[in-house]
Amino acid sequence: MQKRPVEVDAGEMAEILDRYLDARGQVNYAVKIVGHPGIGKSSIVKQAAERKNRYFIDTRLAFKENIDLGGYPVPDHENQRMIYYRPRFIPPEEVPEGYDGIVWFLDEANRAHPTVIQTLFQVITEGRCGEHLLPENTIIVIAGNLGEEDHTHITDFDDSALDGRLGIFHLKPLAEHWLDWARKIGIHPTVVRYISRFPERLWDAAAIHPNPRGWHQASLALSLSYGLGDEESLHDALSGSSRRSVEKVLASLIGDLAASDFVTQILTPRQLTTHEILSGDGEAFARFTKAEVPVEDLLWAVSGAVTRIREMKMADDEGLLIPLGNLLRYVGASRADARVSYFLMLLRECGLFSQIPDAVRTVSEGNEQEELLGLFTDVVFDGEKIPA
Repeated sequence: MQKRPVEVDAGEMAEILDRYLDARGQVNYAVKIVGHPGIGKSSIVKQAAERKNRYFIDTRLAFKENIDLGGYPVPDHENQRMIYYRPRFIPPEEVPEGYDGIVWFLDEANRAHPTVIQTLFQVITEGRCGEHLLPENTIIVIAGNLGEEDHTHITDFDDSALDGRLGIFHLKPLAEHWLDWARKIGIHPTVVRYISRFPERLWDAAAIHPNPRGWHQASLALSLSYGLGDEESLHDALSGSSRRSVEKVLASLIGDLAASDFVTQILTPRQLTTHEILSGDGEAFARFTKAEVPVEDLLWAVSGAVTRIREMKMADDEGLLIPLGNLLRYVGASRADARVSYFLMLLRECGLFSQIPDAVRTVSEGNEQEELLGLFTDVVFDGEKIPA
């Protein structure tokens, strides 16, 4: 039976890697990271290596065979034996000068040949690759995609002995962490603003696209390929003859739906965003209660908010109650038929129930609080008192 990966976000994975590197190779397990393509597995490992001043080696197992790892066989005529020259892509015999160790990142393990997977057992347990001893303080990190659901080939680690020597983590990106990184490295300001307003659009676990890598690629395409480095120039280009070309490039990188919505949001911004709902923006709520928000904009923003709440719940985010309460205010103020649909969607998608009273109390008081609790009581308990 295989281990079930533990779900982590980027911040948690970074801390886990830092602690793993701090052990300087003295722990008797290796870290394996799985996740959808393009969510930043290699980047997060490389950044950890840089923080800890470790020499970083990135090896793609999909392109290797077992003999590649062991080294090229060469006859030693004098001693009548075969010797194996050390491959250049594995860690050198000694830690390079100026570094405190080595991080050997073995990516695309899901695409590796089964014989290569068996060699990993020796790498992890013995600290050697074939006949080649790895230097002390060589840290092994393995990564791979999920397989099947993300449309990639996968080689199962169906070996309990190997499985027992791995700490396995399922990396799921959070928009907050990605936005911090994006601002630091200068991701296109329009991309940053779009993900800030619609954080659920950072990645689509079901469709694979968009994903963080795709948004990074889109940013580079806009800035470098088209020379549209600011929001004004991008708006002008999309308003003119370049729209079809730009939109098709974006679609190739982040998918048709995300590209179309990204462009639409630049040219004709929605009257309500996911961020405005979850943050409790007073002006946005006032527009909504005055019926100044188109129905399709409300539906899009509420659906995005539900997606974001689900992500927060799965990540055991301690800050869940306030954004949930803000969303419930919109649900409660919606038309009766829409209110039932939105509320049941929230329960179905997020599995939330017991948190609802506390969430309502964080954002309302007095008559509004009692009214909201009463509305949700009618939906779920058919008029009976909602649990305190």
